[in-house]
Amino acid sequence: MRVGAIVLAGGRSSRMGQAKALLDWHGVTAVEHAVSVVRVGVGGGPVCVVRAPGQELPPLDAILVEDTIAYEGPLAALHTGLVALEGVADIAFACGVDTPLLGPAFVRAVVRALRKGDDAVVPTIGGRSQPLLAAYRVRIVPRVQALLDDGAGGLKDIPRTCAVRQVGEWELISDPELGAADPRLNGAENANTPEEWAALSARS
Repeated sequence: MRVGAIVLAGGRSSRMGQAKALLDWHGVTAVEHAVSVVRVGVGGGPVCVVRAPGQELPPLDAILVEDTIAYEGPLAALHTGLVALEGVADIAFACGVDTPLLGPAFVRAVVRALRKGDDAVVPTIGGRSQPLLAAYRVRIVPRVQALLDDGAGGLKDIPRTCAVRQVGEWELISDPELGAADPRLNGAENANTPEEWAALSARS
């Protein structure tokens, strides 16, 4: 199966006070860092970055696409990314730009957790579902479009039309590679404020 990745970079970032995609992460932007991590995680497969219309980003070695409507929500952005990967990938790992501790081992473990009958695998970490650290089959494009046509806007709506399997922390760290690289699943931690971003940076 061909594996790619989708990086959602076009959020409002209202609590951060500036675009998360352009935050500095040890000398590179957050979006550059995210692209480099997921590219390794998917074994050099195609990476798609979804940005808001007209959003400025640094040069990226990725497929760059724009949301049809600015800030329409993560479900629409995921759909845009999945459409961009049709024909070049069968599975897409999706993430944002605000989980800078994410490592390739986490990406690979989530993708490996996808079973034959699953349309998607979504980790549950710290009691919270993580649909932006998840793996989706590209074939769900029509079903996501149907959700959007029905007025849905959140990733939480995907199980209405797709077979989504939740994977818990124990199952994730039972993956030998991830268990060795990130046994506390620090890669799932995200930042929504400058203080949180600085705290993550200090730990890396």
